Amino acid sequence: MELYQNLWNQTRDKLSSYFSEDTFNELFLDVKKVIQEENGIIYVLTPSTYIKTKINNIYTKKIAEILAGLTDKKLKFKFVCECEIQKKPVKVAEIQKNNLKEKYTFETLVKGKANEICYEACLNVAENPGKKINPLYIFGDVGLGKTHIMHAIGNHILNTYPTSKILYVQSTDFMSDYIKSVQGQNMIGFEEKYENLDVLLVDDIQMLSMGNKSQQEFFKLFNDLYNKDKQIVITSDCPANKLTGIMDRLTSRFQVGISVDMRKPDLKLRREILKQKLLDNNNDPLDDEILNYIAEHFESNVRELEGGLNRVLLYSEVYNKTPSLDLAKEALEVLIKSKKTQVKSVHDTALSVIANTYSISTADLLGKSRNAKFVLPRHIAMYILKTKYDLTYVKIGEILNGRDHTTIMNGCNKIEEELKTNNQLKLAVDTILKKL
Repeated sequence: MELYQNLWNQTRDKLSSYFSEDTFNELFLDVKKVIQEENGIIYVLTPSTYIKTKINNIYTKKIAEILAGLTDKKLKFKFVCECEIQKKPVKVAEIQKNNLKEKYTFETLVKGKANEICYEACLNVAENPGKKINPLYIFGDVGLGKTHIMHAIGNHILNTYPTSKILYVQSTDFMSDYIKSVQGQNMIGFEEKYENLDVLLVDDIQMLSMGNKSQQEFFKLFNDLYNKDKQIVITSDCPANKLTGIMDRLTSRFQVGISVDMRKPDLKLRREILKQKLLDNNNDPLDDEILNYIAEHFESNVRELEGGLNRVLLYSEVYNKTPSLDLAKEALEVLIKSKKTQVKSVHDTALSVIANTYSISTADLLGKSRNAKFVLPRHIAMYILKTKYDLTYVKIGEILNGRDHTTIMNGCNKIEEELKTNNQLKLAVDTILKKL
């Protein structure tokens, strides 16, 4: 404990020469005693909540600079008052400085056309935290790399500013922390974890819809950090204006900064991702024909793509065979069949629901008749397959009996335009989507 007390004494001496006498006497004159060290956090006793709050909110950066000049160890001062010690005599608080995954960096994230805008925005945030883009709102389907790039932001900032207090948290964990603190009638641990952050990274914000009280608490935290120019990064599965069950004042805050999306990787990017995964795991390179085969059959997201690659590598190891295209086909056969069955089932269900809604057969829906009775539901099918299932025009054309992609595009555009003014059509589409 003597080491930490000496560090505070030296820091305090330097503060006395840095600040005016009045400022020093008001804030630091009676802040003398180090009471505890835990996980690199040195707890210093303050005489009042007012002094504790003011030091933590305004002067921690300068104090951190002084401490960094006194020791090479990763240490940080935390200021507490007497009432907190009485409530928690052994552990003042469990503070998670950051829980970033070191392997998730910008260097290990493959950049391509599908994610280049998101990549550049995230890099801008990492190089200028709290200055240019705040908050940054990232949205996209599961498994596309949102969590990876969020950790990359945190790791980049931490490498540039080692004393930064960065926290990555799932929104469900935020809710759990808040509920436990309320039930325990002790908010100290919650406040210690979330107060005075330099960077807050929140994953899957849409899950916050499950807790109204937690939303109110997050709203207060968001405003506090935003007003202090602290960096906030949020991920979601949809744009902020499409969030359901989230209070309007929160979604409006999310849209103050910049929103960027992570899109499904194209074939070229999927091949590059596979090469990077091999490199990251110190595996030998695979022939391009093997990589192409995997990339062509696992297009939905990066997790699925990586799963296909890992299965080929495992198959090669178990049967002691050199990886080849034939081996890849054999290893992935069951997964590809399963995917085709699943996709067919989903599309069949969608077509069946649409046909039933309009009291026609699926054969009529897929047929060539230009009768208006069949054309409208056919166009609706095109629109729903595109917007709900995010299929390409070519893929939709294949499903609808080999129609040309321009026919599909025109059909989707017609429905999209008519939905703007035709309330009856809008009701029909909404009804179909609810059934699906």
